[in-house]
Amino acid sequence: MKKLLKFTGLLISTVLLVSACNNSSKQPKQNSPQKKSQNQALKINIKNEPQSLDPRKARCASDMNVIRMFMEGLTRIDKSGTCTLALAEKVTVSEDSKTYTFTIKDAYWSNGDPITSHDFAYTWKKSLSSAFPSPCAGQLFLIKNAEAIKNGRLPNSLLGIDTPDEKTLVVELNYPAPYFLELTAHPIFFPINVKIDKQNPSWAESVETYIGSGPFTLHRWNHQYSIQAEKSQSYWDSKAVHLQTINMSMVQEATGLLMFEKKELDWEGSPFTAISPDALDDLKENNCLKSSPSLATYMVRINTEKPPFNLPEMRKAFALAINRQEIVDYVTQGGQIPATGLVPPTLSLHNEPYFFDANKEKALMLFETALEKSGVLYEKLPQITLSYVAGDRNHQIAQAMQHQWLEAFGIKVNLAPTESNVYFSKLSTKDYQLAYSSWIADFSDPINFLEAFKTKLSGTNNTNWENPEFIQNLDKSHFVRNQEKRLQTLTLSEAIMMQDMPVIPIFHNTMQYVQNPQLKKVVLSSTGVIDFKWAYFE
Repeated sequence: MKKLLKFTGLLISTVLLVSACNNSSKQPKQNSPQKKSQNQALKINIKNEPQSLDPRKARCASDMNVIRMFMEGLTRIDKSGTCTLALAEKVTVSEDSKTYTFTIKDAYWSNGDPITSHDFAYTWKKSLSSAFPSPCAGQLFLIKNAEAIKNGRLPNSLLGIDTPDEKTLVVELNYPAPYFLELTAHPIFFPINVKIDKQNPSWAESVETYIGSGPFTLHRWNHQYSIQAEKSQSYWDSKAVHLQTINMSMVQEATGLLMFEKKELDWEGSPFTAISPDALDDLKENNCLKSSPSLATYMVRINTEKPPFNLPEMRKAFALAINRQEIVDYVTQGGQIPATGLVPPTLSLHNEPYFFDANKEKALMLFETALEKSGVLYEKLPQITLSYVAGDRNHQIAQAMQHQWLEAFGIKVNLAPTESNVYFSKLSTKDYQLAYSSWIADFSDPINFLEAFKTKLSGTNNTNWENPEFIQNLDKSHFVRNQEKRLQTLTLSEAIMMQDMPVIPIFHNTMQYVQNPQLKKVVLSSTGVIDFKWAYFE
């Protein structure tokens, strides 16, 4: 299998790798004070053109990380990896843990306008408008009446927020959510400038009109090629920001790694790109590769309304035929864990597998059952296509699954590598059969993985799957105060999902990257958030 999955790809120069990883400078002695370099210009690769730099419209993790450079929320993940107050000066919580009262800092937009509570209220209401395209609006649903407003059943005037003055924002939740403050660090909760958005709804599409609130400002945007950020002079915490510029290239992984070797990049790999599997052995051998834990599950989403996957037996057949252990051993090679459930095991939801890996015998039995139920002859099966974002690692994973399905069922699945924006457009419009994708946690709680697939209408679902019992269990969990019983309720929800199999879990991820050894204080959290606010070069 190893020979089958090892493809001719990137040729890594050992001399260049050693130079890129070890010879940038001599490291200071442990007790020596670290001195900052005069040249505080960071160079990274984000691979793809962002779909949008409007926090309301962002969908993929890479775009959200770019937005975090330009925008700020009530909270932010700090240098220690914990949630800390950002635009919020202080917060008080009611006794029933359902009402949060935020006091907004004296902070300013990049055009000099003051940031007010009205900016938050306007932005959240706009995201929840039934006609407004906001893929992550479901994260706002824990606010009172938010879901009914998004579905057009209530006016947005009934949203559970109040702005008694420009510095006070009161938020009423449907239920106690101990993770709410962490959730407000997500871009869907970021404010936008009310005045600017009303004047020009397309403000986020060009440098000339972009207005932000974060540690950096948008300076140049050469679409499809590069983005340049500069340190913001109006940011409330500008003294903490040491980088003067961030230069973001948009190149494929192989090119990015070569650029890193030539010292044209300071960071390559997760969470913006995936390092090619062909490069991993040499990177490990030369002590270049870094790895970090990740609350992320890579999976195949299934359009459950398109034959032959409208039958759960067919979906489960394709799930059981995959040999995940071979994929993580010979393709990804980064300590990933084969996934036999949706929620990563580190979140302590379920210790036993919902199904067994590479169970080809049962897979074939389910495949034949599905054919019999559908009344479709084997020879008349519709063509099956697996879509994914083009890239070395994605392609090798797709090829591995293609081979395993061919071995199990004698069916050749077509592979459709696609440019990122096109892929996400097809996913949003449900114009696909099978789609290799991922879910990266927005906060450290198992409900974040499950609620992403709660309803057909959810912008994070895209599978056309919905199950009333699944929804009922999720709703019930919100009101269970005992954590052990709450996790039991969530486990029932996951079991229902794995029985219906609208997604096929493949592996729980780890982040792999290479980094300029002189680059310090980069915040990289297990939820895939990378923040350069405090970063600097020695």
